[in-house]
Amino acid sequence: MSELHFPYQYICIEGNIGTGKTSFSRLMKKEYDCRLILEEFSENPFLPYFYEDPERFAFTVELFFMTERYKQM
Repeated sequence: MSELHFPYQYICIEGNIGTGKTSFSRLMKKEYDCRLILEEFSENPFLPYFYEDPERFAFTVELFFMTERYKQM
């Protein structure tokens, strides 16, 4: 594949659950030798609550994920 130059330091891949975000991100990492930061679902203590009441816990779940990504940087 031809060499690409990205004008940004970070690329964020977003999408619904089960759409292949992680698979695509791993391909990008392998192809372009870039750093990969993934969400750690198993460590999110709010995830079970989100599945019980998504409207109430969506912000809390995402805030936890954002904080964990920040820690990885």
